[in-house]
Amino acid sequence: MSHVPAVLVVIFFWSLLYVGDFILKKYRRLSRTYKELLDENGLSFSFGHIRWYTTKFNRCFFRWGKHYPSLTQAWFTAGACFGVCVMVVSVLILSWTLSQALTKNSPEQVLTPVMPGINLPWSHILYYLLTLTLAGIVHEVGHALAAVREQVRVNGFGIFFMVLYPGAFVDLYTEHLAVISPLRQLRIYCAGVWHNFILALIAVGFLWILPSLLSLGYVSNRGAVILDLIKGSAVEDSLVVGDYITSVDNCLVKNVVEWKSCLKKTIVEPQHGFCTDMMTMTRKNSFLETESYIFKEVQDCCGNLTASRLCFSYQSHLGQKGLSCLPARTMMSDKICNIPSNCPEKGEKVCIHPSLDNSSRLIKISHYKGKDVLYVGDPYILYFSGIYVNKLRRFLSMAPPYQTCVATVV
Repeated sequence: MSHVPAVLVVIFFWSLLYVGDFILKKYRRLSRTYKELLDENGLSFSFGHIRWYTTKFNRCFFRWGKHYPSLTQAWFTAGACFGVCVMVVSVLILSWTLSQALTKNSPEQVLTPVMPGINLPWSHILYYLLTLTLAGIVHEVGHALAAVREQVRVNGFGIFFMVLYPGAFVDLYTEHLAVISPLRQLRIYCAGVWHNFILALIAVGFLWILPSLLSLGYVSNRGAVILDLIKGSAVEDSLVVGDYITSVDNCLVKNVVEWKSCLKKTIVEPQHGFCTDMMTMTRKNSFLETESYIFKEVQDCCGNLTASRLCFSYQSHLGQKGLSCLPARTMMSDKICNIPSNCPEKGEKVCIHPSLDNSSRLIKISHYKGKDVLYVGDPYILYFSGIYVNKLRRFLSMAPPYQTCVATVV
């Protein structure tokens, strides 16, 4: 999604919501009922802003905040110490960043703001909003629990959505907050960032044990599992989602790293040839005019015969050279070569190379479901033809692999 349509979608959404709210409030038959419904549920609307406010969680905050008083006091005191340390570190980082910006033409960027559609893909926007909402709720719950612990009344709790930014808030009784000691105030103020830090530690730990949790329903090291295929890619009709790739030419693939490594190998190294014998090649050759395509940059000796045939250049042990139009699938043996001497000595062996341009390769992709896929083209394009993961479903009835979604949120 480009920037302009995305902005238009956001403006249209808020405009539609605002107009709908305006009409319902002005329409006499529905105005009273609509306003009562909003008041009963704590909802309020304005252009670019939705807010929900409730007092239903006050009793929960009170009960949770009063449990284990000695432990919670130590907990929020640790949070206050953490908050002071983080504040000092953040001031130092911001000061250093400012000095870099004033003294250097291209300063190092320590803090990078997250901008949807710029450095955050639109495909990740739901993960981003979910993460912000969760972090905001945990942050404000921390303030509420610390306030109860310090005997400050909690009036209510709410969640808001402002344009593209979700968040939460807690309403504290300010007169109670103003009369307590500075240390007790500090415990309340620092409780939010302290709980966010603990949430981040939990997320890192969960991300670390995620492979072990997924191992109960998935197996690994079987191949690169196809999670999604790009629409219009060259392999869209040959591979299917849920299948897994086991090898690229003679390069074994057990996971995504090896899949990428094997493709990188085909990009870096020149196209290898295949061993065959002169009799087989002559029998299957469909090219009769041996001289007519010799001087072309990309030799095409098959013309418009069929897509299953490909033009090969050959060289034999005896020094014979030429072109042959051969069926690509049957001629791709497991014995590869660069020169005829790489082939076994028995018979009149020939080393054949597909006649392709410098950026193209003839690649054999082995996968679990179906026969091998032959790919002719740029391996770099094949590299970005789909999304691949390491985990394979242990049971067919299980849901598709969601580890990428979970890992992105975490």
